[in-house]
This record gives sequence, structure tokens and C-alpha cells, in this order.
Amino acid sequence: MADKRVTIGDIAEAVGLSTSTVSRALSGKGYVAADVKARVVAAAQKIGYVPDLNARNLRQGSSTQIGLVVSSILDPFYAELATGFQEVARAEGYEVILIIDRADPKEQRAAVKSLIAMGVSAIAITPVSAEAVASVRDFGRPVLQVDRSVSDDNALVAGDNRAGGKMATEHLIGFGHERIALLIDHDQWTTGRARIEGWREAFTERGLAVPEDLIFKLGSSDAEIASGLDRFVGALKSRSITAIFSANSVVSQRLYVALGKHGVRVPEDVSVVAYDDALWMTMVAPTISAVSQHVEEMGRHAAELLIRQIGAGRKGPWPVRTFVQPSLIARSSVLALHNG
Repeated sequence: MADKRVTIGDIAEAVGLSTSTVSRALSGKGYVAADVKARVVAAAQKIGYVPDLNARNLRQGSSTQIGLVVSSILDPFYAELATGFQEVARAEGYEVILIIDRADPKEQRAAVKSLIAMGVSAIAITPVSAEAVASVRDFGRPVLQVDRSVSDDNALVAGDNRAGGKMATEHLIGFGHERIALLIDHDQWTTGRARIEGWREAFTERGLAVPEDLIFKLGSSDAEIASGLDRFVGALKSRSITAIFSANSVVSQRLYVALGKHGVRVPEDVSVVAYDDALWMTMVAPTISAVSQHVEEMGRHAAELLIRQIGAGRKGPWPVRTFVQPSLIARSSVLALHNG
């Protein structure tokens, strides 16, 4: 038989006080003598009392829970994002309910329905479905897009991907490289499209021809990325590629493996700059130069903005767009190009 949930009434009976006194002592609302509060808290801990948030939310007519829907937690990006988000939410008195949707529109819509059924006050989402984002608003809850955007009518917190793509490419151009390949899985999201635009902008601002033939879209699946990288690395010399801008962390990790498999040396044979700094990039030799998105900071900004929306109430769309500025971390994977 399951253990019976400990209630405020159980604590009141244990310490010989009224339930209203125990409630004030545990909630901090209303006066209770310090020694009485200490006795109540000690008894609550001893008998294993856990507050029933759903019951409290029903009494107060509001929820202290907010939803966060992300594509994965296997990718360190999303884990760091959730860490920063929860840090601020907890500090503001909110609990975070995290759901993984595997970047699947159907799963994302289901995740939103589940969170609404749980009674969350608001939802932050790394969107792949405009319908899922719109449905949060249809249910009367604030919604925040994080990292990427599928709707101009709703708030967004993201990295400045265009600036980051430009920054990575400028770094390589500064070392004399012009045949700079851009590797990306796909460009169906705003993140990838913006990084490609930043790559182009770095060339045009210096009066250089944009090597459009060096944009390689590898595909969405693991198999497509793996086979695409094998073909790409095999054709490096024939296409006179001297440097690579790898436009996300998943592609970067697999690129590093593929280069080693084919005996291509970094940076002697090809220079590399990755997007989205990851721990492994400091643990290999040579270490990998990377654009840092400051992902935990992005998560903190996201929680702050979502909580602001909750406080503002249902006042229609929040087309507030906040972009966290990236920075480039120069390491050992870029070598100056010497012609002739």
C-alpha cells in the first residue's frame, strides 16, 4: 500500500497547534513567533512533509510552475540553456517542468497540451512548430521562443547568430583564408540561416567574392551528416579549401572525427572554427577555436523575460526580441595561410 501523503493537519496534530498556525509558519505569511515557527519546521522535516503545489495553486488561483520545452538534453547547448533558465526561475519562486520534444512538431504540440493540462503559468519553447507556439497563446498563457523563431508576433530570446557567423568567418579571413567552407546540417531554422548570412557578410564587407559553392548542407539525420562529412573531407584538396567554419556543435564534433579518419591535420592542412563552444574543444589537440553563445546567459534572459510576461498579464503579443551577443574564443585550430 502506498504511503499516505503527510498534510498540514498531521503536523498540527504532532506539535499540538492549529492548522492555521502551522500554515502560517510554513508559508511565511502572517505572524508566528520564532520559536513556534522553528518547532513547526522541525516537525515538518521529521515526518516528511512536502507541500502540495497543485492544491496551493488552486487556492491562490495561479501557478508557480512554468514549462520549458527543448529539443534534446544530449546536446550540451540545451542542457546549459535549461541550467540558466532554472537558476532564475527558482530564484523568482517558480518550478520548471522540462519536456523534451526531439525537435518533432507533433511531439512539440503534445508537450504544450501536457503543460497546459498541468496548469503552468507560461511556457518557454525552442520552437519547431508555429502551431505549438500559437496554441500557448490560444490557451491564454504567455509564450517565449528561445534560440530560434517561428513567429514574429511572439517574444524571442536568442543568440545573435548573424553576428556570430560573421565573427567566425572574419577570424579566418584575418589569417589569410578565402576558400572557407561552411558546414551545417540544414538551414530550416532561423539559427542556421542567420549564421550563413553572417558568413556571407564577412566576405562582402571586405570586397571578396562569396564562395557560394562552399556551402555544404549535410542533412538532418545522423546517417546523412556522417556520409556528407566523408564526401566533404575526401574532396577538401580538390576544391582548394583551406579553412572550415562548422556552423553548429553537432557537426563540429563529427567533423573532427571525420578529419582524423581521413588523416587531415588541423590546422596544418585545414583551419577550423566551430560555432557553439563545447567542453570537448578544450580537451583535444589542437584545441578548437569557437564562437561562444553564452548559453546559460541566454537561459537566464529567457526566464527573466517569461516571468515579466507573467507579471504583465494577458496584454496580447509580446514581440520583444532580445539577442545575446556571442564572442570568439581563439585557440590552436587556425593557422595563417601562406601563399606561394
